[in-house]
Amino acid sequence: MGRPLVSILLPSLNARRFLEPRIESLLKQTHADWEAIVLDSYSTDGSWEFFESVASNDSRFRLNQVPREGLYAALNRGVQLGSGEFLHIATCDDTMAPEFLAEMLNLFTQCPEAGIAVCDLLFIDRHGNELSPMNMVGQSKRGIKDLLSLHIVRTAFPGEIKQNVNYRPVPHDCLLHFAGRSVYCSLNQLLVRTSLAKAFPFETHVGSIADFDWLLRLTRITGTVHVPKKLAMWRYHGEQLSLIRDDSRLGSMKEMAERTLRDVCERDKEVLSSNDRAALFLPFKSLRARKPIYRLYHWFEAAARLLRMFFERPAATWRGLRRAKFRFGTRRYSLLPMIFEGTGLTPKDFEAIEHPQKHDDFTLAGRERRG
Repeated sequence: MGRPLVSILLPSLNARRFLEPRIESLLKQTHADWEAIVLDSYSTDGSWEFFESVASNDSRFRLNQVPREGLYAALNRGVQLGSGEFLHIATCDDTMAPEFLAEMLNLFTQCPEAGIAVCDLLFIDRHGNELSPMNMVGQSKRGIKDLLSLHIVRTAFPGEIKQNVNYRPVPHDCLLHFAGRSVYCSLNQLLVRTSLAKAFPFETHVGSIADFDWLLRLTRITGTVHVPKKLAMWRYHGEQLSLIRDDSRLGSMKEMAERTLRDVCERDKEVLSSNDRAALFLPFKSLRARKPIYRLYHWFEAAARLLRMFFERPAATWRGLRRAKFRFGTRRYSLLPMIFEGTGLTPKDFEAIEHPQKHDDFTLAGRERRG
C-alpha cells in the first residue's frame, strides 16, 4: 500500500454512540485515497472493539491506543504518525458530506499557495437532524444566536457572507481571531497541509483553548482557501467543553494573541500601525469588562482609536466604517473592519486572484502608507 494523500485522525474516548455515523461518513467519501489513524484513549464503552471490527474489513484504518493525556496530546501523536500530504481531524461525534475530501482537495489544486482549506458547517443534533433552537435546552437566547451564527466562516465585516470560493491572505484569519473567538467553529471543517501541522504541535496544558492557539499560529504563516458550502457537520449534544462559558480563559487567549502579534509584526513591520496593534486588543478588554462603567470606558477608547485611524488613512477607514454599518466599540463590533480595509487583507474571491502569493508571504497590495 502506497502513501495516502490524506491522513485522517480519529481521536476517541468513550464515544461509541457516535462512531457508526462517523465511520460511515468516512467510508462514503468519494475520494478514497486516505488513511484513518485511530487514537483511542483506552475507551471502556466498546469503542476499541468497534474500531477493531472496522479495521478487520478495511486496511486503511490504523489502530492505536494512546495514554489518557487529553485530546491535544493524542492529536500530537497522530500528527506524527500521519504519512499523507494533507491532514484532517475527524472529531468522533461529528461527520462530513461524501464529497468533503474531494472538494477540499480541489481547493488546494485551485489555490496551491494556501496551507488551510475550510468549508462551512451544518449543525446537527444528537440524532443527526439539522439543529434548531428547540434542541438547545439550557442555552441562553444570546448563546443560541451566537452559536448558530458560527455555521459560516466569518469575515471582519458583520453580516457579510461570502458566496464564492475565496482566498484569505496572511494574516487575515490570524487577526480575525483577535475578536476573542476562533474563526472556525470546529477542527472537523478543516483540511491542513501535514507539514504545517507537524511544525506546530498543539499546546497540551491550556485546556480547550488549545485549538484557538493552534489556529492562531497556523494562520500567522499561511493563507486559507474557503468554500462556502456546508461540507462538514458539527453535532450539538450539550457536552462540548467549548459551550461552557469560562471568562478565565480570556487572559490566556490574550497572551496567545500578544505573542502571535509580535511574530506578525516581526515578519512585516509595516503590516499594522501602532494604533492598529492597540485597537486589536480592545475586544479582549471588552469581553473581560464585568461592569457597565468599564465597558463604557472601552467604548471611548475605541472611539479615540477610530478617530486616529481617520487621521492615518481616512478613505479606507470610511469604507470600513460603512461596511460595518457604523457600529464599533462593543463586544460584537470591533475596529477590525477598519483595520482590514486599511491593510488590504480582505478575502479575495477566487476569480479575482491572478497571481497569488506564496503561502508564507503577506499580501501587501492595496495597503495605504501609515503615518
